[in-house]
Amino acid sequence: MISFEYSPSYYRYEETVLSDASDSQEVYMRLTSAPVAHKLTAIMKRYLSYDWYNQTDTSFVLGNVDYTSANAGSVSGQDNLIFILQTTLNHCWQNAYCVGLGYGFRYLDNDSRLSITTTGNFGYERENYLHYLPLVFTVERSFHSKRFNRFQLQTKGYYLLDGNQVSRYSKLGCESDMHNRQNTGYGAEIIARLYANDRKWYYGIGAQYWQIEASDTVRIPCFDGNHYGNEPDNTTNMISAVVGYIVH
Repeated sequence: MISFEYSPSYYRYEETVLSDASDSQEVYMRLTSAPVAHKLTAIMKRYLSYDWYNQTDTSFVLGNVDYTSANAGSVSGQDNLIFILQTTLNHCWQNAYCVGLGYGFRYLDNDSRLSITTTGNFGYERENYLHYLPLVFTVERSFHSKRFNRFQLQTKGYYLLDGNQVSRYSKLGCESDMHNRQNTGYGAEIIARLYANDRKWYYGIGAQYWQIEASDTVRIPCFDGNHYGNEPDNTTNMISAVVGYIVH
């Protein structure tokens, strides 16, 4: 079975750092969708037997984001791209309850190279690579109504296996880019879908959350000196409406 989904979404990414003044975590930087992020997903589901199937989801999240920072000012309209590839092997019971386990890859490109904030700071390109373990629970129920005949609820848990953050500081005059390893993090997602009687269209709503802990700290040779930097603790939230169509 092959289906396609379009999901207009609200997207928010935040980095937090420890404040010396309050001795607590405070938001250092925030990116928010401007005004909507567009998520496009292709889902390929292949049955291996009556109660086993493989599902592969390929997603692109496209759109602009607005940047806000207490220290570095603000700027609107940064390019933001997310690519997600996830595949799971799933086992079902009574054609109603399914559990899946697999592999996921998530790539983000936040490109602010042409941006200058309200305080005169220059932007740079930031790329993020995450490899993770997805665990998926699916519940389906059939029913009869004038418009719909099936309800599906999916919950997903994500365990970070490995992450790599690349900050393109070489474009700002540094001798090299900054490469940071991210070793600890997790995510969660929930999606509810209602399938129409024509067995083609379906509609739903979803929410996704990621939390990644601070990366390692590395040295950056820059401007005739040695500086040190890391990727702070960060969270990502996304809330989406879902419109889908089953092709085959």
